[in-house]
Parts: sequence; structure tokens; C-alpha cells
Amino acid sequence: MEPRIEPRQGFFADAVVRGARMSFGRDMESGRVFARHPRLMFAYLRSNRTAERTPHVPKALAELAVLRAATMVGCEFCIDIASEYSRRTGLTDEQLLSLHDAHASELFDDDQLLVIDLATGMSTTPGQVEEELMQRAQARFGVKGTMELAQLIAWENARARLNVALGIGAEGFSEGKACALPYAAAGGRVPEMAGRQGA
Repeated sequence: MEPRIEPRQGFFADAVVRGARMSFGRDMESGRVFARHPRLMFAYLRSNRTAERTPHVPKALAELAVLRAATMVGCEFCIDIASEYSRRTGLTDEQLLSLHDAHASELFDDDQLLVIDLATGMSTTPGQVEEELMQRAQARFGVKGTMELAQLIAWENARARLNVALGIGAEGFSEGKACALPYAAAGGRVPEMAGRQGA
């Protein structure tokens, strides 16, 4: 997919790409697109740092929340990078490919299912987050952890939808590896969550 806004060239854009290389270990052409509007880009980066700081939520679960939200929105870039980051925190290839049928797969523990359910409910249109689900999240992660998790999922929805609008595609993080499927490609159905184990 080609970006829908022409990437910026020049010294500033090169600096943005170098910064992305330092952060992500690779050149990212998407940086040149965001470099078209420096004020928005820096605000985006600040929001990113804030949302991704989740001291009350284990890193593996935070990455899983991002991945699930990314697959619900269908952002190629986000699914690509989130699959790799989830893999680095221990998610198996089998789990990546079973994400849309997580409960039935019996490959995920209760904490993982809780996070998947919250990300699914928040990323569905319209949103569907039951009181009982939030109560379970607070019992597990506390008030601060639940707020961190909800903020992270909401932020992933925002950046994923921005990437979709701008035409930001995959940048090779999961190239040659297993990668989660977009929700629509997995049949476009939200799995039934009520009555499952831990529900």
C-alpha cells in the first residue's frame, strides 16, 4: 500500500527516519509521512510515550491488548509491528493465528482472555464493554492498571485508524514470520464472550 500523503524529503525527514531506526531497529518510511506535519508528529510521539507506559499492566498483556485492537481496526502497519512485539514477549505463532477465536482455542490463560475481551469490546463499533468485564479488570489490575489498559487500547484505536486513513502499510516487522490476521479476514465476527471460563 502506498501512502496517501506524499512522504516528505530533506534533512528533517531524514532525521525522523534516523530516530525511528534508533527506536525500532529499522528504517520506516512512515516517518517521512508524519514528518509532513511536525507539530502533529511531536504531539503524536508524546501521546505514544504516555499511552505505552503501563507500569501496572505486565508488558506481555499490554502488547496483546495493542495487537487485538490493531486486528479489530485492520491497520496493516499496526498488525505487522504488534505481532512482532507480542512475539517478543512470548506469544506463540499458534496464539497469533488463533487470536480471533481465543476462547475456543484454549491457548490463552485467563489474564490474556480478559485483555482480549476488553480490547475486543472497546474496538468494536459501537463499543461493547460490560460492567462485569470492567469489574474483572479492576480486580486483576487495580484501578490504575485498568485505566492504563483502557487508555492503551483507545490510543491503539486512534493511531490504527490514522494509519488506515494515511495509507501507512506494513513495514516488514513480521516479514517471513507468523502474523495475526485482520478481524475482517478472519470472518468479521466478534466471538461470544459471555459464559466462557473466567467470564
